[in-house]
Amino acid sequence: MVLRRSQVAQMVESRWFSNTMLVVILINAAVLGWATYGGSAQPYLVVAERIVVGVFVVELALKLIAWRGGFFRDPWNWFDFFVVVISVIPATGPFSVLRILRVLRILRVITAVPQMRTIISALFRSMPGMGTVIGLLLVVVYTAAILGQQLFGDDVPQYFGDLGTTLYTLFTVMTTENWPDFADAVAEDHPLGWMFFVGYIVVTTFIVLNLVIGVIVTAMEQEVESGLWAEDQKLEAVQHEAVMAKLAELSEQVARLDRMVRDHGGDPDAGEPVGQGAGVAHDPVQPSNGSG
Repeated sequence: MVLRRSQVAQMVESRWFSNTMLVVILINAAVLGWATYGGSAQPYLVVAERIVVGVFVVELALKLIAWRGGFFRDPWNWFDFFVVVISVIPATGPFSVLRILRVLRILRVITAVPQMRTIISALFRSMPGMGTVIGLLLVVVYTAAILGQQLFGDDVPQYFGDLGTTLYTLFTVMTTENWPDFADAVAEDHPLGWMFFVGYIVVTTFIVLNLVIGVIVTAMEQEVESGLWAEDQKLEAVQHEAVMAKLAELSEQVARLDRMVRDHGGDPDAGEPVGQGAGVAHDPVQPSNGSG
């Protein structure tokens, strides 16, 4: 039995097909994880991996048949295409390094789950604003590093001896991981050194990094709203088509009624049919002169 293109498109866009591919992707992730242990199960895992790759190839072929050139209009489909092509290249000889890229097949779970695609799309949408905030963060860290090296470099060289060491120290402080150890080392020679660390942590961790989070959250809200807007537009289009079809049906019924009225000798544009009361004389009412 040969499936028509419309049938193939209906199949690949169905929920059961998406759920099946999600299960296959999860099985592939489990196989790749199990393969790291080696052992006697390794040959069976190789067979399972080849079956999974075969399923991915069939899925890709079906989508190309269903969507044709439209398949490459979606960036996620480009990612799937790249992953499948990497999977079918023999991982031997000069291509042995590509064997490491098998792990990319696990990332296909992102393309299989719409909610994950929304999150990744929101991250890409937030790149311009997030880049500005990260640039501000780098300026603050670089300025603090120069200031910290000049203040504490001579007394605490193990943490502030040069610019590179100071940048690493301040990055660690920004994560709030073991920052009291650095502060205590500085406090031995600089009792007021804690002010530097407190101010740095407040500016970088509590203000600038929260700005990054705010930019990402805003972009995610915009991404969700754009998806809802697209769904609303589709719903409105369907409702508009239904209303227009109903209006066309009503117009056809009115036209049919007009023809029926004309067929029976009536005038549909008049208040009453033509000829109503024809042949019946209507005498005007004569005013009474009072004579009996």
